[in-house]
Amino acid sequence: MTDEIDNPGIKRLLAEIPLLNRRIQHYQPGIPITILAFGTGTVPPSLAEKIRGAGYRLKEVESISHLLHHEGNNTCALIVNLDALNNKQQQRVLQLAQQNLHLPVLAISTASGLEERIIAIRMGAQAFITTPVNDDQVLEEIHALTERYERDPYQVLIVDDQPSVAEFLASTLQEAGFVTHVITRPMTELMPYLQNHLPDLILLDLYMPGISGQELAGVIRQQDSLISVPIVFLSNEISPKIQVQAMCTGADVFLTKPVQPLDLLFAVESRIRRGRMVRNLVTRDSLTALLNRRESMRRLQEEVLRCQRYGNKLCVALLDLDRFKQINDTHGHAVGDRVIKHFALLLKNSLRDGDIVGRIGGEEFMAVLPETTLAVARQTFVRMADTLKENPFGHSAYTFSGGLVRCLPGMMVESLLEQADAALYSAKEAGRDQIVCVEPSASPEE
Repeated sequence: MTDEIDNPGIKRLLAEIPLLNRRIQHYQPGIPITILAFGTGTVPPSLAEKIRGAGYRLKEVESISHLLHHEGNNTCALIVNLDALNNKQQQRVLQLAQQNLHLPVLAISTASGLEERIIAIRMGAQAFITTPVNDDQVLEEIHALTERYERDPYQVLIVDDQPSVAEFLASTLQEAGFVTHVITRPMTELMPYLQNHLPDLILLDLYMPGISGQELAGVIRQQDSLISVPIVFLSNEISPKIQVQAMCTGADVFLTKPVQPLDLLFAVESRIRRGRMVRNLVTRDSLTALLNRRESMRRLQEEVLRCQRYGNKLCVALLDLDRFKQINDTHGHAVGDRVIKHFALLLKNSLRDGDIVGRIGGEEFMAVLPETTLAVARQTFVRMADTLKENPFGHSAYTFSGGLVRCLPGMMVESLLEQADAALYSAKEAGRDQIVCVEPSASPEE
């Protein structure tokens, strides 16, 4: 099975799958990811500024030959304005897509009918954006294409009692850039793993000693956080009837052993990408892309339980924009929305990847900081306030207030939020633009 991976190689397999082609062909860590724009003026100045501000390199190409020259240079996407392409250019882009061009296309068009969308799909379009261009929508599409390399790799859980099979699956996926975790003893290993991890997809053997994949799928689907996680069954079973019955327990697809690398990669990549899109729609705030209230509270509950179980440090902050109604009344709700998005971006950039950030109300936010002392957490938010003062948001300069509390042994979520809310109220009463901490007791490390 090792020979199958090395010869002809996973890269050759990737080139055979259109959906998998929509990825970076040769990713190099530490080098900025490039976004190509076909034609001068395809990317509006405001969007160009946002793309570069997010750390990407933007390069305009004027011809197909220039496009091919840059295609392997840590390039993740090609932005194409369908309105600006002449017939020859359009046909050439279509031809390249049919020849397995390794770039996903972000198509821009004034028209949004079926004909235009079909053309875009045939070009390899990952997204279809109508004019006037929504800069944030384009940036989110770029983030979605690059997150598996830069911020959030695809995570696959493999549950199979045969170590040799599990290792083959893991090796195949790792060669293609996935992060894998293998469980060969599900009765003892599965629940502890799921309590601390959220995989993007689960590969599940149908027949295992002492328990079936169907039973495990039923257990997995009982977990609220795992309802949208795709499950792929693996088995020697060839009976269509039994396969359908197995699928009824919540699986998304059935792969017959021995699984071919091509089939495995196709099934995993496409379902993870769609699964993440669905999960984001359910768990993310539409304006800021932060966690929404429901998901923020669920994640807070997880961290509090982890804190109580292992004695970890944990701080929680409730943050509120000061005099936000005045901003809306003076400048309008569109400006108010931009202020909220600006603060959300500031929060994301100021906190660590492992911190939890959510929008829980109109101008209210929550930040959960695992493994953080109260003093360090307070310094973080004070630095944020200083950043706002040094770089005010245009004519709509704003401040924020915060209530910060440390989770103590025996403290439940409700009590934690009540204390943080009381601290926030105190910050508002004391004149706003400040962070008030709840310190039930002093500890040596703080």
